[in-house]
Amino acid sequence: MSLGIGAVAKLVLQDDTTVIYEYGGFNWNEPEYKNLEYIKDGLITIDKSCFAEPEIHQKLKRMPSGRKRLVTKKIPVSVDFPKMIEDGLIEVQNCSHCWKKMGDKEIDAMALKVLFKLFYQYQEEEKIPEYISILS
Repeated sequence: MSLGIGAVAKLVLQDDTTVIYEYGGFNWNEPEYKNLEYIKDGLITIDKSCFAEPEIHQKLKRMPSGRKRLVTKKIPVSVDFPKMIEDGLIEVQNCSHCWKKMGDKEIDAMALKVLFKLFYQYQEEEKIPEYISILS
């Protein structure tokens, strides 16, 4: 049974073209990667053009009272952040508590999870999140 793995990320800089997060991962199963102080010494630099807007679906729905009402839903779209990393739009500097690296560029697996949650949360809230927390 796993004790848990995860990551935390905090927004440190945002301007007209760039967003920068500092992040740190932890793995409570491995003593050398526990990171009990939640040290965030990794960096994720994202070009603002990477943030995709969700699809908006609208339809008329008949209510129990018989009246019709316009219902609007936000449908999150998939963001191809691995391609954005290859194209140089996203840069990742691995944190010191990185225990698993993925792909040709050997990027921290927890940084990829942070990116996935970041883009999903952006589409749900319609603003760039200040803080991201992941626990698996």
